[in-house]
Amino acid sequence: CGQGLATRALAGAGATDIVGVDSSEAMLELARQRTQDHRISYVHDDAQTLASMEDTSFDGAVCQLGLMDIPDLDATIVAIHRVLKPHGWFVFVIGHPCVLVPDAVIDRGADGRPGVRITGYFDERFWRSSNPNGVRRAGNHHRTLGTYLNTLLDRGFQVERVEEPPASTRLAQQNPLYREVPIFFAARVRKPRS
Repeated sequence: CGQGLATRALAGAGATDIVGVDSSEAMLELARQRTQDHRISYVHDDAQTLASMEDTSFDGAVCQLGLMDIPDLDATIVAIHRVLKPHGWFVFVIGHPCVLVPDAVIDRGADGRPGVRITGYFDERFWRSSNPNGVRRAGNHHRTLGTYLNTLLDRGFQVERVEEPPASTRLAQQNPLYREVPIFFAARVRKPRS
């Protein structure tokens, strides 16, 4: 849950019993400080196990910009599947793995529009941005889009919807590249009824 942004958004959308999970006590403390809603509780746990969560106890789960930070994707998807009720949903957003590739280079086309030159896409690995102001200075795990989707399918989820949302106006103004390529990939998947 990090600082609780998505957790609070769920409450704002009408969810009534929300549990935010993070492996960082520092992030949980920030989330608690920023949350005044009695419907939200925060729990220190590891997304790779969700050991404190009971089987089939949640209607849905959200992971916003976190899956790429977690080392064991398969264990995480197994844990999420385990805690969801039958027909439960899982929504996630990740940095778009086809664009945010470790060795990607921002380039300009013949028409002057910004683009990305990609190499090393298939080399799944942990990486950190060399840009001290970059969003990946803490590092994350680069995986192919196929790895994300196939892990979900292999663990029993059904894909309902995928999105590659355009950047917000503010983000596109800050980085014109994001007018041309997707920075995020989002999906909603569902656990079957039986």
